[in-house]
Amino acid sequence: MYRFKFKLLVCTLLFAGAIIGCKQKDLNVPIVTNTQAPGTVSNVKVQNLNGRAKLTYTLPSNTDLSYVKAVYEISPGVFNQVVASRYTNTMTVDGFGDTSSHKIKLYAVNSSNVSSAAVEVTVKPLTPGYILARNNLEIAATFGGFTIKTQNPTMDNLAIIPLVDTSGTGQWVQTVGMDNVYSNDSAISAVIRNQPSVAHNYAFTVRDRWMHYSDTLFLKITPWFEEMLDKTKWSTFALPHDATVLNNGGYTWPYYMWDGVLHPGWPHVYFTVESATVPQMVTIDLGAEHNFSRFQVNPYLEQGNVYYVRGNPKDFELWGSNNPDLSDPVDVNNTPGNSWTKIGTFHVIKPSGSPYMTESTSDQTAAYNGWQFDIPAGTQSYRYIRIRQLSNWQGSYFICISEFTLWGN
Repeated sequence: MYRFKFKLLVCTLLFAGAIIGCKQKDLNVPIVTNTQAPGTVSNVKVQNLNGRAKLTYTLPSNTDLSYVKAVYEISPGVFNQVVASRYTNTMTVDGFGDTSSHKIKLYAVNSSNVSSAAVEVTVKPLTPGYILARNNLEIAATFGGFTIKTQNPTMDNLAIIPLVDTSGTGQWVQTVGMDNVYSNDSAISAVIRNQPSVAHNYAFTVRDRWMHYSDTLFLKITPWFEEMLDKTKWSTFALPHDATVLNNGGYTWPYYMWDGVLHPGWPHVYFTVESATVPQMVTIDLGAEHNFSRFQVNPYLEQGNVYYVRGNPKDFELWGSNNPDLSDPVDVNNTPGNSWTKIGTFHVIKPSGSPYMTESTSDQTAAYNGWQFDIPAGTQSYRYIRIRQLSNWQGSYFICISEFTLWGN
């Protein structure tokens, strides 16, 4: 009796395993194989766009239609394929690098992967995005390099490639710090630094993601002389509404913020009292008027080996003056009076966007290297500057800065 039940159980398991094996083997195979080609798409209409075209069509009536496929050549010998499901009657064919006429072959494909006969249509794309960006390209000398600006109305993924002929022999290279500018923003803006203040021939071209290259813009550029401002000439310029400094190691003034130590330990850091209820400020006398190009904030490494926390700057303003009012009139939000001009508002970006107290390697690297910001072009020269903290990473106003550095001339 028991032997019979055991044999029955074994047979049942083997039969079930065979069924499961069949299901796994045939999982991605159509239930019905249809070798009959489906009907073709019809009533194809073309809307030509920049570097692409939108196709609208009528689907064939086949019940096992799976998708519609477009096959076409985007440049000599380079083919592209676009697929649209049976639940839509439109598709966009893209990747064209010119405004020439291009033949598109459209196929309807059934669930057995059998294609219909081709339906051929012609598209004539408008000016591609990379050419529009090249036509709008503006290059201008700035401190230590040059600015790159252009419009990208199609919001294509573009690369702007800068090159320089440092030898004067037509050998075009990318020197240290001269990286490609990648963006799909509608307005692209970047600054290339670390260039000597010497006239050189530069070249600029724009590339899209299909490896189409624009013609080249050649310019002779002399970057403006830039240097790190001499911090030995800086001094505290305390005004009535400046932040109260926490007593750190006997110093009650902001010297630690420009002592040249980028990664200090406690208490060698500028740190204000944490009870502030309005935006806090600190003022520095640079010793002479300067034109500014950029600045860097080095945050303090807090307990837990984290940077994007507590009083380290998140949102802040930079103000300038050459004749500050010593009575220091401010409004209820501690905004500087008329003797001060706002240079700009700045925001620290945490690369990973991770939660408070959680930091990735890229977050830590960015903070360790220092958060750098460009000064808006056309800013006048100033002797006195003021940092106004709008919000720290804790969501309050007190300030913590390990080191503050300015470049210009």
